[in-house]
Amino acid sequence: MTAPSKIKNLKLSVANLGPIARANIDLRPMTVFVGPSNTGKSYLAILIYALHRFFGGMISPRLGPIFGVRSVFGIGLMGDEAIPAEDKEALISWAEEMSKRSERLPAQLPESVAKMVRRRLEDIGPFAQFLDDEIARCFGIEETKRLIRNEVKDGMSVVARRSVSEEGADAGFIEYRYTRRGDKLDLAASVPSATPLRIAARTKGRLTPYSIHPSEFRDNPSEEERAFLFDAVLSVIADEYGPDLVSPLTRRPYYLPADRTGTMHAHRTIVSSLIRHAPRAGLSHESPLPSLSGVLADFLEVLIGLSDRAPARSSRKEDLAKMLETNLLSGAILNRESVTGYPEFSYRPDGWGKDLPLMHTSSMVSELAPVVLYLRHVVQSGEVLIIEEPESHLHPAMQVEFIRHLAAAVRAGVRVMITTHSEWVLDELTNLVRLSDLPKSRRKGIAGADFALSPEKLGVWLFEPKKRPRGSVVKEIPFDEKFGGFRSGFDDVAMETYNDYAEISDRIGETKSEYKSR
Repeated sequence: MTAPSKIKNLKLSVANLGPIARANIDLRPMTVFVGPSNTGKSYLAILIYALHRFFGGMISPRLGPIFGVRSVFGIGLMGDEAIPAEDKEALISWAEEMSKRSERLPAQLPESVAKMVRRRLEDIGPFAQFLDDEIARCFGIEETKRLIRNEVKDGMSVVARRSVSEEGADAGFIEYRYTRRGDKLDLAASVPSATPLRIAARTKGRLTPYSIHPSEFRDNPSEEERAFLFDAVLSVIADEYGPDLVSPLTRRPYYLPADRTGTMHAHRTIVSSLIRHAPRAGLSHESPLPSLSGVLADFLEVLIGLSDRAPARSSRKEDLAKMLETNLLSGAILNRESVTGYPEFSYRPDGWGKDLPLMHTSSMVSELAPVVLYLRHVVQSGEVLIIEEPESHLHPAMQVEFIRHLAAAVRAGVRVMITTHSEWVLDELTNLVRLSDLPKSRRKGIAGADFALSPEKLGVWLFEPKKRPRGSVVKEIPFDEKFGGFRSGFDDVAMETYNDYAEISDRIGETKSEYKSR
């Protein structure tokens, strides 16, 4: 596998999304959103999930798997008439030569080919509606204009931007920009001519364009067939090299919503109800079908399909699930297919000979069960796991232990994003970052010693409510060694409650003194 591009980290800028006035973040291997309630943490997490699905090709079924492509970049539009005929012939000849080789594609495209591919990578505007539809689906709304903060005239915007500068040279920025202003929708891209086109880390990196086309295209094709062949070859090449531009947004995402525990308990009832009422949906206007957000619907879909999945293929991934069961749950999470075809989830405590249905277990077991199942059967290395409020229903000691295991997942190659209100979560992340500065030989006996995270793998972002502009502003919380962690504001709450306690205690003492003096 060839090395991925060395161009700068991808930055995501968002304006006027729900409660969020503006946000500027990097997507790190572990990304943490923290801040008061109702400041937009889930809004931004859901938006990022939708972007992953769009750029990774998990979009509207109307597009389908055209030409076997895996990302939106490889979906050709047959709009390259302005490219000189000699350039088109040169591309087809190069592709034919590459398809005959046994080795992998080159790490970087030659400029003669790259200039045509860059044009294809910029020509993304016609897919604006597909991105808009996916965002609306993930949020469970009909129109994305409902997401615009206070219906401001500037509308909502999302920009994925990356510098293509290398070693101090200013070569410009790759930029993909989505905007929604009322009923107006736009998706535009800019790929500078200096942008190096390299193989993304996730690709297998072989080009076999002729194997996916009818054999008659190989011998004396007509002018129309030649044009089609050029477009198909360009699509295949763009699909191989394009994802690196917006990586990691092309990675496959999975979302565990905050209400996952209830969904785990009631998934069969929810699905049965939807199926039972579906034939009557067009007959009754008084009781419309309940709508599910896309993140919840996708979560249900994964749960329903678990019984048909093969056992985990990666022993390392299996270890992540087993570690959670051993160190936190003291038992195993099981899923079996019932006679009706639905999976049945249960928990077997260590030393027991019988299983307990999840609804009869503690809230901690129900909360962690989907994480175990996803790590065992679903999430692969390099993919993205988004978890809302991982601290839910967990004792502080278990919160700390769980964060260590999420750090283990990051170390194993899984990208993790969480939203949290827990000071224990941030405190343990502080310790894991500090551990990375300690030589391994000096870590013995320290809790969490095996889960150290280097600072560049972790990003913590604070959602801070503001009066001007009215809404929350999202900014990175840098690790503060003197402070002893990330300044999230949790310590302010602790100080205020302590001061209240001290004031109450003083007044109690004064009251007792007054009674004694009477």
